[in-house]
Amino acid sequence: MRKTPSASWDKKEAMACVNHNMNRLLAPSLGMALTVLSMCLGPYHVSAQSSVPWDTAKVWTDYDAALQRPEQVWRLHLTKRKWKDVDVRLRRFRQLREIVLDKNKIDSLPPWIGEFEHLERLSIRGNKLTNIPQGLLNLSNLRELDLSDNEIEGIPEDIDALVKLERLLLWSNVIGHFPPSLSHLAFLEELDLLNNEMSVDEQIWVRELLPGRRLSFSPPCQCQFND
Repeated sequence: MRKTPSASWDKKEAMACVNHNMNRLLAPSLGMALTVLSMCLGPYHVSAQSSVPWDTAKVWTDYDAALQRPEQVWRLHLTKRKWKDVDVRLRRFRQLREIVLDKNKIDSLPPWIGEFEHLERLSIRGNKLTNIPQGLLNLSNLRELDLSDNEIEGIPEDIDALVKLERLLLWSNVIGHFPPSLSHLAFLEELDLLNNEMSVDEQIWVRELLPGRRLSFSPPCQCQFND
């Protein structure tokens, strides 16, 4: 004679059925949530750098080694590479926070230089730039820009596109234009214009544009500036 299942057994089967069906319902949602999370985290969920501030992360100076794992590189220093043009492979480093290209022979920057959306510090000191190119002004997260010891002739009118800029270092250039838009740089703390020939009137003008900021000038020259 067939035994009638006990009430406790029925309860266990019912709970198992509920759990099974709940898991079937939740699995796609959980999978979707994990996919979205991985997209948000990008390479950082596997990167040891995710737990440290970017300015204490590893500095990469071996360009060939860095090219093997560009998604892990936050700080790239390529000083004295004898570059005349910026290597297009630099474009692969989508996570960069800092680029240093000091003491090369670079006289222009490619338009894609503005694609580094996470970049906070850019240094191209000791090169042959004659202007601050438009592409560079697309770096909306940039906090420090060092273009010292170049041949730059003026600060562009739309310099205020660098909305987060805190330090602008332009010593040893030939700067002859200081636009009113400098006053729109709300976070700017320092402007270094040492070793640029500036008249008394020019220095007064920059001080009026940036009151209370840290400004560095050489002694004024006996010269007149014409826009």
